[in-house]
Amino acid sequence: MILIVPRRSLNRFVHQLRTRPLPEIRARLHTSCLRYAEKSGKGVTQSSSDANVSVFERLRKEEPRAVTTTQKVVENTKTSFNLLVIVGGLGVILYLVYMVTSELFSKASPTSVFKMAMKKIKSDSRAITILGDNMKGYGDPHSRTRKRLEHQPYEVAGVDYLRVVFHIEGTKRTGVVHCDLKKSDSGWKTRYITIILDGFPQGRISIEDNRLEVDSEDLPEIDYSDIEIKD
Repeated sequence: MILIVPRRSLNRFVHQLRTRPLPEIRARLHTSCLRYAEKSGKGVTQSSSDANVSVFERLRKEEPRAVTTTQKVVENTKTSFNLLVIVGGLGVILYLVYMVTSELFSKASPTSVFKMAMKKIKSDSRAITILGDNMKGYGDPHSRTRKRLEHQPYEVAGVDYLRVVFHIEGTKRTGVVHCDLKKSDSGWKTRYITIILDGFPQGRISIEDNRLEVDSEDLPEIDYSDIEIKD
């Protein structure tokens, strides 16, 4: 049972506690609590056996209310739901961390291909002569931050490929860079890096072209020992 004491009564009790003896205050408090319980309809009566027992001692001796089966089910459901929310949140965080780390550190990610291509373009003398100085690359020009790189993974004869396209701009001209990579047993290898110039005159700058070498690695070896060459 919980007793709600008004603020004015509490202040009066504190004043009496300072000015009157403790036994008198205890008796008055005991009587006031019983009157309040009778007026509120709690049905509390004072018997002869517990006439000298205070209300606080009675409350301390009361047994805790038994928890019903329904309450147990509700509590277990709340606990299970909270656990599922926590596990789901951890799963989402781990997935985001995996995506970010794979994007930053994977050699075949669009970001890593972009950085590799820009490094080679800035060191190419033909690109510097045609495009100009202070070259900068960016993704989709229609996006808000221009950081979204156009990329397309594809597969040919069971071999994985990756194509990345982005824009480049110099002090003289602009263009579109096309990069293509192939996955081999030793890792990803660059097939070609080409810049297609915008505007007039049209042109193309081949930064790197390894298609003959990279694609020939998958060709089957042919044994010519049994072949006779006649004069």
